[in-house]
Amino acid sequence: MGELFSSILRPDVLVFLIPLAGIGIGGFSMWLKHQERMEKIRQGIDPDKRH
Repeated sequence: MGELFSSILRPDVLVFLIPLAGIGIGGFSMWLKHQERMEKIRQGIDPDKRH
């Protein structure tokens, strides 16, 4: 387990993992916002209307 962790923390691996993690987190955030918007539409609420 420690060997796997130390191999992930190498700079030549991190240069790929950090951008991929950012893309994954950004994509998940966009998906959550989309789900919230769709639920508002299902409930008959205008998602573009500001309070």
